[in-house]
Amino acid sequence: MRVSTNQYSHMMSGSLSQNSMGINKIMQQMATGKRLLVPSDDPMASTRAMNLKREQAAISQYLGNIEQADVALKKQETYLSSAVDVLQDIRDKMLWAGNGTNGPEERAAIADELEHLQDSLVSLVNAKDENGKYIFSGNEVNTQPLVKDADGNWVYQGDTGVREVVVGDGVTIQLNVNAEDMFFSGGTDIFNQLDDLVGALRDPDHDFESSDIISTSLDVLDETLSSVSSTVTSLGSRQNALTTMQDGHSEVELFNNDLIGQLEDLDYADAMVQYNNYLLALQATQSTYVKTASLSLFSIM
Repeated sequence: MRVSTNQYSHMMSGSLSQNSMGINKIMQQMATGKRLLVPSDDPMASTRAMNLKREQAAISQYLGNIEQADVALKKQETYLSSAVDVLQDIRDKMLWAGNGTNGPEERAAIADELEHLQDSLVSLVNAKDENGKYIFSGNEVNTQPLVKDADGNWVYQGDTGVREVVVGDGVTIQLNVNAEDMFFSGGTDIFNQLDDLVGALRDPDHDFESSDIISTSLDVLDETLSSVSSTVTSLGSRQNALTTMQDGHSEVELFNNDLIGQLEDLDYADAMVQYNNYLLALQATQSTYVKTASLSLFSIM
């Protein structure tokens, strides 16, 4: 079978083009450090890498949510831990108020201290976050949770709404707690009870021997203290859960990054071998083509 000049030229051109394209592709791979430039380079590896990247995107979102949730929970825990300290001080003052040796002046002094402590507690309950949103109002974050109504009674204005954030595949965690659950359950609350106690302490005619104002106030205080302390414990447990989730996500993220690297990253040593092979083939083709192209019937006679 004879090979015509046109066929030979086409074969040489194809070989030159193929080797040149091979060199160009390897140079692109070496410039980017990636073995996979387009999905067709390795369809199976590309599909697997794409799935891993999709999982990485989800993990990145989970980690971001965990970071925000951790900040929110720590902020609530800080305020409520301070509230526990204030409640403990209030309890001490209540016990002091129950001392039968106190006279009107001593009781008035205790009333002053209780009012100052109550102001501190109200301030903690009405705390805002860095965005100016009320922390303990449930979902009513633009509404001050604790106020006095027209009759002078302390009331809760927020709601008991729960805010949750996704921290894993099908895993959510509660972001907030509200003042009603902690301070206004059971029909009594420490704020109005303190008002009653302060009023009694300022009344020189109040008969503390026959009154149950001190014992009632202590009962309400202990119930509130238990509720707030339990909430602080719950917030700590949620933070521990977040830490566990964060560690797990971080490990999976590192593992996936390693797999993606194995699938996509270029082996420079192997690439150099391929580059040299393409270059040698290109040079050989060029040399052969130049020599054969200069041959003619007269040059061999």
